[in-house]
Amino acid sequence: MGIPPAYGPIVRAMTTTVAPPPVYQTSIGKKVLMAASGVILLLFVLVHMIGNLKVFLGASEYNRYAEGLRTLLEPIFPRGYVLWAIRIVLIAAFVVHVVLAWQTASRSRAARRTRYQHTGTVQADYAARSMRWGGVTILAFLFFHLANLTWGWLHPGFTYVRGDVYHNFVESFEVWWITGLYLIAMVALGLHIYHGTWSVFQTFGANNKVWDQRIRRLATSLAAIVVVGNSAMPIAVLVGAVR
Repeated sequence: MGIPPAYGPIVRAMTTTVAPPPVYQTSIGKKVLMAASGVILLLFVLVHMIGNLKVFLGASEYNRYAEGLRTLLEPIFPRGYVLWAIRIVLIAAFVVHVVLAWQTASRSRAARRTRYQHTGTVQADYAARSMRWGGVTILAFLFFHLANLTWGWLHPGFTYVRGDVYHNFVESFEVWWITGLYLIAMVALGLHIYHGTWSVFQTFGANNKVWDQRIRRLATSLAAIVVVGNSAMPIAVLVGAVR
């Protein structure tokens, strides 16, 4: 007995195998990519901070460090090639992180059809909102940071000297409002690192009663190290400890 023609489309739909979406398009895949890109960016922040702390050793050491970045792995690779390779990786990680953060936030807003019944904000929602606003602040700060120390655009009295990184660093942070904006951005970065570290472990299912406190201490320590380390340098310049 054959299948009636009217039921043909239904049967074909039931028997057709639908290919699953690529991993990077799934919610879990997006979270993993976002966590991985976040780890890459965090490692860069830590290494960048450690290198910049050489400003306390004086102009010679700090400028030698900056020059060393441009000559990484010479003569195996020409001058600047390794530095640009690192920049490309960082740019890719940054773009992936920002795009996935925007997609996750958009999906979260679309999925929430009703608001909370009570006026208090639950911890997860606070963390999510602080991550979003912190991310916007950090994005704005990145442009500010490049315009300040790489391009020298921010104030007329700033005499940008190409190759003299120490001079550019010190003269820039002698301006109080630049140091103030920098410190505000460091607080936003610290909060972002804290919640981001927590989210990475949550993504991989490590948040439980056994590891909860350890993860919290790790997240707090990483955030504190970055905030204190990066804030100490502009403050030292502003108070005259670094000249």
